[in-house]
Amino acid sequence: MEATELVITLILGGILGMIGQGIRVIAGLKKVNDQAIQEDKKFTDFFQGSTLGISLLIGFIAGALAIIGLTGGTMVLTPSREIILTIIGAGYAGTDFIEGFIKKNLPASKSGSQAISKIDKTIQPAVG
Repeated sequence: MEATELVITLILGGILGMIGQGIRVIAGLKKVNDQAIQEDKKFTDFFQGSTLGISLLIGFIAGALAIIGLTGGTMVLTPSREIILTIIGAGYAGTDFIEGFIKKNLPASKSGSQAISKIDKTIQPAVG
């Protein structure tokens, strides 16, 4: 396998992971919007673009890791509907895993804890 094929495969996994994370973000944004309406404030008072960017980056990483796992390290993949949906699902669910890993294994700092907390609040899907 050439380096270009490897990069393309990782980017494909990352983009599909971002799509999965994007699904979570949509639900989280609705939750934030509902909170803003309830508190009679602007949506922009609660929304932070940097948090959204970090969230999508985490989804990209989850998707890239998923595609590595699905290919068994060979990085040879024939995309099918099942594989695409699996990687999208990994982007959706893998974010919880990556955030949990960060919270557990990285040194706790006040600003770091606040950043993860903000990500959690932004990307959690609405319940109900």
